[in-house]
Amino acid sequence: MNKKRALTLIVSTMLILSMALAGCSGSGGNADGHANGTNGNAKQDAVKDGVKTFHYFVFDPGDNVPEHTKIGDIFEEKTSVKIKYERLVGEKEQKVGVMIAGGDYPDLINTDQTVKFIDANALLPLEDLIEEHAPNIKRIYGPYWERLKANDGHIYALPQVAPTGTPSKGISAAFWIQKEVLKDAGFPKITTFDQYVDVLKAYYKKYPQIDGADTIPFEILTYDNRNFTLTTPMQFLAGGPNDSRALVDPINNKLSFYQTDENITKRYYAKLNEMYHEGMIDKEAFVANYEQYLAKLSSGRVLGMFDQKWQFQAAMDSLKQQGKTNRIMVPLQLTFDESFKPDYLDVPSLNYNQGFSITVNCKDPVGAIKYADYMASDEGQILRNWGVAGEDFTISDEGRFYRTEEQREFFSDPKNGLKTFGNILWFWPGSSGTMPDGNNYEQYRQPEEIAAGYDELDKEILNAYSVTTYEELFDGPNMARKYFPLWSIELSEEGKVFNQKLDDINKKYPPQMVVAKSKAEFEKYWNEYVATVNKLDVQGWLDELTEKVIDRQTNW
Repeated sequence: MNKKRALTLIVSTMLILSMALAGCSGSGGNADGHANGTNGNAKQDAVKDGVKTFHYFVFDPGDNVPEHTKIGDIFEEKTSVKIKYERLVGEKEQKVGVMIAGGDYPDLINTDQTVKFIDANALLPLEDLIEEHAPNIKRIYGPYWERLKANDGHIYALPQVAPTGTPSKGISAAFWIQKEVLKDAGFPKITTFDQYVDVLKAYYKKYPQIDGADTIPFEILTYDNRNFTLTTPMQFLAGGPNDSRALVDPINNKLSFYQTDENITKRYYAKLNEMYHEGMIDKEAFVANYEQYLAKLSSGRVLGMFDQKWQFQAAMDSLKQQGKTNRIMVPLQLTFDESFKPDYLDVPSLNYNQGFSITVNCKDPVGAIKYADYMASDEGQILRNWGVAGEDFTISDEGRFYRTEEQREFFSDPKNGLKTFGNILWFWPGSSGTMPDGNNYEQYRQPEEIAAGYDELDKEILNAYSVTTYEELFDGPNMARKYFPLWSIELSEEGKVFNQKLDDINKKYPPQMVVAKSKAEFEKYWNEYVATVNKLDVQGWLDELTEKVIDRQTNW
């Protein structure tokens, strides 16, 4: 699942890389014996004033990228290359299917659907291009070289970031709760899902409306492939990490399929059904799209939800801009009960088999990889994630990167971030963690910036729980999970079919269970769900994953 990254390195030693990069274009070249498989319709702009253009499609929705941005224009000036970005609008699966069916690929893509494009012979192998033309990429991704390879031995995609230096302890998946709710409840200790629900319920009864609109105690996003906010929270409540559909014992290398487990998945859906009848779950949760979800979070009337931080950060930025910082969400690690040990934080790793790729319609893959290498360079990473030193961020006498209050205030307005960076620049290869001098590649994980982001209520909350950051509320990642994450493992055709069929089943039955009118109807839907899933080859899927987990645990 895709994340924003702010990447940096030592400014004083940066070298300006001058590259004459040729753009990508129409009819498809190929490499390593991979057939073009296209109709030659890749887009190409004519060279204008010595500047050539790459077309880059990002399979992630978001603001349209302006034609000109401050940092984008700097990149164009330095490289004589312009990137024309296009972001996903509508259904991802449909767009992938249309693109593959027509063979009309842009020059570059960034997607978590890499395997489908590999199967369609739509992507170029990258390993030789990197070895010959991309020293920065090789330096960053070299330690993970073998892990990046697909089943056929080629590298087709570069994840947004690779761990470098000291790993950052960052929170993504969590059960979230409004700061105001915690304060009103007197900062109670909340470690179980039942306790969490009780706190939300108490606030809802006390304040049925917020700013004149109905309070929503618990929100769920089920739009498109984002329905993982409904179908995967129970793995965390059962003591698992962000592995998706199976729980893994990393000591004994044993996997269990929890999606039909009565003590895990049924337990969670039954609780949601109870909450639904108490008016605690948004009645529009199962029909709202992603933009509507963000709009509700941005209103400040949603008290809690399960989600990955990257998916709703824009809504929190909006609340800050509105001056509703007390309505911003903070994270909790919850389990079903005290018998489970929480395991929320990701083991530092890459999102394998997804990320930046060059398509077979790119006439000049050398130019493409050189541009990507510039984006992974010291200069490129600092520019695209911190900005220009002295303007967008500041360097202390001790060499620490930080933003002044004026700079932070400027970037608190999403419009300013959009016109400066385009909110797209993290979709390039880069680094994550700390630099040799101790600064953080990711601006939002720089200690100075984390501390500066806390308001008085944050400090009050943290003091009440005897910690200095929200990260300290979470147990550290389980480093025994060398395989992590499970969902990054490339499956056979049979495994892919299983996943797709389970996707379809999970879009139908879980919502029905949550809104079931009675316990009897809930049982009916649960039994239908289990029976339908069990028609699939669950054991075959588990056996395949188990074999590949053992391989990773043994060889990584």
